[in-house]
Amino acid sequence: MMKIANILIVLASLISGLALGQGVYFDPSPTDVTGNARLYVDISSPDCSNCGALQDADPDTNPIYIWTWNPNEARGVISVDGTDYDITNGSWDSSNESMVMSQDPENPNLWYYDFVGATLVNYYQAPAASFYDTGIDFLIKEKNGNSPGDGEPEQKSDDMNIVLEPIGCFEKICPFPTTFFQDQYFFINYDNNQETIGFLQNMGPDECLIWFRVSINGGSEIIYRDETDKYKMNYDGDGLFSLSMIPEEYFELQEGDELTYIDAFITKAPINVPPFTQPIRLIPGCE
Repeated sequence: MMKIANILIVLASLISGLALGQGVYFDPSPTDVTGNARLYVDISSPDCSNCGALQDADPDTNPIYIWTWNPNEARGVISVDGTDYDITNGSWDSSNESMVMSQDPENPNLWYYDFVGATLVNYYQAPAASFYDTGIDFLIKEKNGNSPGDGEPEQKSDDMNIVLEPIGCFEKICPFPTTFFQDQYFFINYDNNQETIGFLQNMGPDECLIWFRVSINGGSEIIYRDETDKYKMNYDGDGLFSLSMIPEEYFELQEGDELTYIDAFITKAPINVPPFTQPIRLIPGCE
């Protein structure tokens, strides 16, 4: 199995490549929604759905505005570095100036929005988990989004959604990336600092074990647990542990087998007696 450092480099490279190849993305990605982030939209990309009416955008005479409603459309005035911003969308024929986007100086098709310098949590006044669950819903438009004449389209994109990739484990147990596939590397991360079970608190670097309850091809559950190194989580420091795997190799699937779900439990020796953490259910994506 590859060393953790090498896997992290591979994953970081893959994620960076995906972001650069997309027309709608956040920087940085993975994204800490309690910090600053920038949303990029390439109006020439197929990912900017139905953006033909925005091709004549210009930052001085015809800028682009973001119009966003999820995870919270009823956003109040916020203060950033002593300045108050009204971050309501405005009206369809006159977008709020706080919603204006900037054009990238190196690429005139690339526009970005910095959320007036606020964190995403403060900007949307929404919990961090919502950004990693349902993401944000938005469109981009000219200041006046109405059609300029008979037969002309509205000056806007179609609705878009982007679900953010978490920068780390905000929950006690979580996968990375959040969307994973059975034939690709991914991590299961565990934050022992969040542990509420007394027996499992303050684990030493060599104590953390993980076991699994797995369904293959929708069949009955199979238990995978032992006190061998295969089930020992790697200590990443500061109470954080992780395990990397390619699921189909880790669980020795046969050709054509598909993982239905994986339930992951955290414990320590002796592994066959409780307490265990409540499991997290992991469901591989479909390619």
